[in-house]
Amino acid sequence: MTPSSIPTAPVDRRRQVGCDPDGGTHALAVAGVIGAGLVYSGQAGALPALPWATAFLCLAVHQDVAGLRIPNWLTVPAMLGALGLQTVTLGLFGLQQGLLGLALAFCVLFVPFAVRWLGAGDVKAVMVVGALWGPALLAPLLVWMIGIGAALGVVWIIAAGGARELADRWRRTLVLSLATRRPTYLPAEPDSVARRGLPFAVAIGLAAIAQQLWGTPWSPA
Repeated sequence: MTPSSIPTAPVDRRRQVGCDPDGGTHALAVAGVIGAGLVYSGQAGALPALPWATAFLCLAVHQDVAGLRIPNWLTVPAMLGALGLQTVTLGLFGLQQGLLGLALAFCVLFVPFAVRWLGAGDVKAVMVVGALWGPALLAPLLVWMIGIGAALGVVWIIAAGGARELADRWRRTLVLSLATRRPTYLPAEPDSVARRGLPFAVAIGLAAIAQQLWGTPWSPA
């Protein structure tokens, strides 16, 4: 997740969130853990094209943890590659499924992007996953991603000392929504802990691991 406002002066966001300012050790470690988790969980029920997906997600996690952004040089070629792989594997049907998965990712994540909960790179990374796995597999993955991403965000805010601020803001949001009788969202202050970045690529990787291990436990049998 990227900050929800553009700073007025250059800011080293890696130092803000406690990532390795040299861009190396922490990012490689987290990417390695995600990669190992994807390979291990794949034994329980591998998602399609798991080696290809693992390589992409490891690179995305590394870039996001190191610099809080997933660059276009990674997401755009990966998106085209995913569509190409779908076409080669399943023909026109595969291309159609890839495009539908890509569109589903964009539509679902447009609102979180619009309110600055997610960055453009986060959305494009999920679009890559959607293009690779299609809408049927992406739908439960999105549930995992949103749940895991929200949990990681809350844990990070609490760890950074922003629990009281978060609770107060949501209390005021609820009161205002009830008073106006319409959904209202109060954004965080520019200097608040909630405005700091969180690498959403980690949530994407953990969601894929969870999907392989547990599938969709919320769906009826």
